[in-house]
Amino acid sequence: MAIIDHHDMAPDRLSSIPAHAQVIERLQKLKTANQTWDQFLLDMAEDYVPPGWYEEMERRRHSGEDVPGSEIIRRSRAQAKKGY
Repeated sequence: MAIIDHHDMAPDRLSSIPAHAQVIERLQKLKTANQTWDQFLLDMAEDYVPPGWYEEMERRRHSGEDVPGSEIIRRSRAQAKKGY
């Protein structure tokens, strides 16, 4: 997985992500004063486990299928986009 440096995003345009006020308040309590929102969200994404990750690992353990972790992440993200 590529690590994104938030400093590399300077020329990129900003976006507006719709979120409920309670979610923003909760995130603000987790974010430190010296973090940008970009860095905070990227740091959170580093520790994020995609939906279906543990189920897929358990399935692979039982099936004996050898699939690289990056492929599992790709599959999991594809499933998440489909709503699985």
